[in-house]
Amino acid sequence: MHARSRLVIASAAAGRPGPVDGVTTDIRDPSKARTDSRRARRLGLTAKLCVHPLQMPVVNDVMTPTATEIAWAREVVDRDSGGVLVMDGQMIDTPVVTRASRILDQSRRFTVQEQE
Repeated sequence: MHARSRLVIASAAAGRPGPVDGVTTDIRDPSKARTDSRRARRLGLTAKLCVHPLQMPVVNDVMTPTATEIAWAREVVDRDSGGVLVMDGQMIDTPVVTRASRILDQSRRFTVQEQE
């Protein structure tokens, strides 16, 4: 946990995307890959290595931004004026706009369709 957290912080400090999580070795139980992927995403890792094709849909499901996250990110980016703003009672500043931009970049890489 400590090493992964340090990698996430170092990546952010260097202006790089979040790092990739290692493998889940249990290929028989997809719930373990799901649990590991969720933990990795909460820490700020942006992808996960797979050792078996059965893990891929589970990891993609967890790591791909949701339609709600994409809609939020789109609104943040659209409303960004270069300063601080308030959206739905939350302060939106440069780091939040950067996070929103990364969500949109990630959604394009996974060809996630935005809701209209």
